[in-house]
Amino acid sequence: MSASSDSQTERTSAELACAAVHETLGVLPILRFPKDVPFLDGLYFFYENGETSAHGPNGRVVRVGNHPRSEGGLRRRLQNHYSGRKNGSVFRKLLGGALLRKREPSDPCLSPGPGKGHWEKQGTKPCVKCSPLEEEVSKLLRCSFQFRCVMVLDRAERNQMEEALVATLAACPVCNPSTTWLGLHAYSEAVRSSGLWNSEFVGHRTISGTQLKRFQQLVRVSTGLSAEGARR
Repeated sequence: MSASSDSQTERTSAELACAAVHETLGVLPILRFPKDVPFLDGLYFFYENGETSAHGPNGRVVRVGNHPRSEGGLRRRLQNHYSGRKNGSVFRKLLGGALLRKREPSDPCLSPGPGKGHWEKQGTKPCVKCSPLEEEVSKLLRCSFQFRCVMVLDRAERNQMEEALVATLAACPVCNPSTTWLGLHAYSEAVRSSGLWNSEFVGHRTISGTQLKRFQQLVRVSTGLSAEGARR
């Protein structure tokens, strides 16, 4: 088989797997607040107003996330996104940087270059000018994003699943961002090219058939837990 045939097979596989992932996630409830997650360990999947695709006509996944180095940290990780600070959340850095760049590409808070300005660089503090962006990012998340969660108790499995899912969604030729997607102003080429608010795992190995079946099993378990939590 030629290299081009291999590439086409991989793309087709990613397309089919992406469709299955979106369909599988569709049975889970949409959540808006970290406190509503009925378990402590797992993966989260963000959806963004206005972002749809053939695989997700009611919303395509725009970010896959995890708490890769801690146990029991799912709600806390989501809370870091919603009301934390940019140095504690890559997602917040990406969102804030995209907002700044969309308004003014030459904003001094983005200098000296993509990913190197004091807003986008890890560990640096926002200045007086861009400090209000923290609240703006929090408001954007509350108003324009929702999420679903899948319980994955084993940390190693959770980390491997996150990597495979990001790679699969990023490789799908169907789930493209809209022309007005905020992420097109992100400094990360991985974000802009994939249509995901993920800067890691884009271009990695896509999900295997075994992993996909396991993911579907995990979603079924999570659905039961979510239904039980809703009855309380």
